[in-house]
Amino acid sequence: MFVDDEESILQGLRVMLHPMRAMWDMAFVRSGEEALSKIDSEGPYDVVVADLHMPGMHGDELLKEIKLRSPQVVRFVLSGNLESETLIKVSAFAHQVLSKPCDPNELRTLISRALALREHLWGSHLSDTLLKMGTLPSIPVLYQEITNEMHADDPSIAKIGGIIEKDPAMSVKVLQIVNSAASGLRHTVSNVVQATALLGMDNIRKFVLLAEVFSTAEEEALPQGMTLEVLWQHALTVGQYAKRIAEEESEDRDVIEDSYTAGLLHDIGLMILATKLPEEFSKALGTAREQSLSLFDAEKQVLGATHAEIGGHLLELWGIPDAIVEAITFHVLPSANPGQEYSGVDEATFTPMTAVHIANYLCEGEATSSEEEIKCELDNVYLERLGIADHLEAWWDICVAANM
Repeated sequence: MFVDDEESILQGLRVMLHPMRAMWDMAFVRSGEEALSKIDSEGPYDVVVADLHMPGMHGDELLKEIKLRSPQVVRFVLSGNLESETLIKVSAFAHQVLSKPCDPNELRTLISRALALREHLWGSHLSDTLLKMGTLPSIPVLYQEITNEMHADDPSIAKIGGIIEKDPAMSVKVLQIVNSAASGLRHTVSNVVQATALLGMDNIRKFVLLAEVFSTAEEEALPQGMTLEVLWQHALTVGQYAKRIAEEESEDRDVIEDSYTAGLLHDIGLMILATKLPEEFSKALGTAREQSLSLFDAEKQVLGATHAEIGGHLLELWGIPDAIVEAITFHVLPSANPGQEYSGVDEATFTPMTAVHIANYLCEGEATSSEEEIKCELDNVYLERLGIADHLEAWWDICVAANM
């Protein structure tokens, strides 16, 4: 469903999306009220793309109501002029904010990706859980650190960026906001400190006050032996190791920075499962232990999808840079990567996915108290393809041994 009060805009959408008629059932409506009426009579749509500024019900109000009624609906906002403050507000209800006018190929790609996510999780109760989430859990201690810095006599945006960089959930939200097409950047930003600086101190203050960003999981609801503190520490360590490995193997600064960010975020899917579906995730952990399976295989068996796929698909929906999405989606088994679908680079090239896979292997066992339940294996087939399978000792020395 496409919602815009300007008939010329809707007509333009009809024309540019005409080739998709054979694949999509599309509706074009002139107001938020009409959209809700149509949804009431016909049932929820898979994707709703709404203009932000409309008479009567604005686009963010429409998407907020749709989120309450049908959280599984994928929600996009279109806007021709969006200030950062409004962008932060809208991000609580929209999975992505797109510039207006929107390139037809970009819009088709984004909708296709959203529908692919639905298809990937079709028939699984995970889809509702994933698509209804506006935010991921954050740890209160970092919220307190940010608040304290903001109330300092001379608050530093760089220090705040450094605090945010330590937390996976907040990092995702900052990157989601800054990389929105409506922010007008020429290139995607994957460095959290840089993204924080681009948002600015005033907007960060508002960002911090968004309650959803700081919604925390109930510690007692987590699977036995797993704590948020351990999960966060594992993510931080993988990010640090991935950056060191990338510095050893590549001179590309983008690869190095993306490796850190992807390492930090690599277990976002695991955090979602552990905090939102603790019983099901506990069953997957138990299956891994009882049947001597990897967590990867146990998740497939019990949940129908792995934490890597869940995290990667969700971040792809949110518009996080492709190299980071690729690294998260395939960090457990990089040889399963279909090739250039995400990063567009040759399959025999060192990428952030490579760094995160190795870093996660070196950090195995740190995410739970029972190492055998979370243990991962090194994808030697993939590393041999890159010609770096014999570098393991060097990676160990620059990451693990250096911290002993």
